[in-house]
Amino acid sequence: MKGTRTLVASLVALALTPSTQAASDAEELSQLKDQLNALLNRIEQLETKTAQAEARAEAAETRAAATAPASRSVTSGNDSIRLSLSGHVNRALLYADDGQDGDLYHVDNDASSTRVRLIGEGDVGNELTVGTAIELQLESNSTADVNQENESVSGDTISERRLEIYFDHQRYGKLWLGQGWTASEDSSEMDLSGTALAGYSSTGDIAGGIRFRDGDGNLLESTVGDTFINLDGLGRRDRLRYDTPSFAGLTWSVGTVENDAWDTALKYSAEYDFFTLATALAYSNQKDNDGQVNGSVSALLDNGFNLTLAAGRRELDTAGDPRFYYGKLGYRQHWFRFGETALSLDYHRTEHAELSGDKGRAYGLQAVQNIDRWATEAYLGYRNYDLSRPGVSTEDIDALLMGARIKF
Repeated sequence: MKGTRTLVASLVALALTPSTQAASDAEELSQLKDQLNALLNRIEQLETKTAQAEARAEAAETRAAATAPASRSVTSGNDSIRLSLSGHVNRALLYADDGQDGDLYHVDNDASSTRVRLIGEGDVGNELTVGTAIELQLESNSTADVNQENESVSGDTISERRLEIYFDHQRYGKLWLGQGWTASEDSSEMDLSGTALAGYSSTGDIAGGIRFRDGDGNLLESTVGDTFINLDGLGRRDRLRYDTPSFAGLTWSVGTVENDAWDTALKYSAEYDFFTLATALAYSNQKDNDGQVNGSVSALLDNGFNLTLAAGRRELDTAGDPRFYYGKLGYRQHWFRFGETALSLDYHRTEHAELSGDKGRAYGLQAVQNIDRWATEAYLGYRNYDLSRPGVSTEDIDALLMGARIKF
């Protein structure tokens, strides 16, 4: 509006410039002055209304900012870095029966422990991103620790999961440095069933600390977690890792890990006309073994049915190489408007996991209900654990876990 008013004023000055024609027609000049004055008054009125509208809009924005949740804004101490805060809380009730006694435990589900993470990222040009990750685990009474003689686990409940930096280039791949996922991490855990919270290839997670009893009712030192392994690579460690860019869904990773260990993995995921596929195959080597091979594959059909398989073997100098086999059949469907329902059943077999000659068999049932508007997953899982050990009679363990994970 100010620009328009300036233009009109210029026209007025131009109109008042002496000329032979204007001087000879005073009446026409007077009419022109009146018209221009009326136009200037109209412009001034419009400017006043515009200023009032802008003031109302600014006031509305101020009220909206004042009522918005503060958690939606996370500020970095460095203007060059984007900072995000996320995580979840995962609490549950665990009932475990060891063949003689049954106990109820208040637990944090070790299948997806309570955690909080900070991710900071900055862009260097159009293709390179520099990032940092700090992720802490906060577990009170983890399902991996509670047992018949220790229902309330004492000690530190905070531990680090990720403390790392990374460089991600669209064409040249991703380089990781620090504590985090090794190249072979998750290679035994490709799972599209939607029920991993209640049960997946690491079947010991939901009751890992519970101890077996012998036939006379005595507690053994052996736990569910000792027997039911899934040989999932080298886990989270301090390492230097490199991932290639994805080539039509295929990624290759390799890493050198603390204590003279190293690993490598191939992972592939893709969506086809009628199903989605996720697979992984890994090899790892460290001081206490002569190498380990493990992998998994999971397929989700468009109709909701899914199948997951996993297996692995670790070579030792002694007799009895630890190994495992795992299978799951599941179904996912939107029966309710508030979120997807996932159901599954699975079977897990292990050999020589703790002692040579040990054989473990577990089967389970899982159900997970998503509640999308609450960012919540409610779950229920049942599992039976059976340990067969030469010369020792053991009781089965039955475990029932019920809980919820809420993400933020």
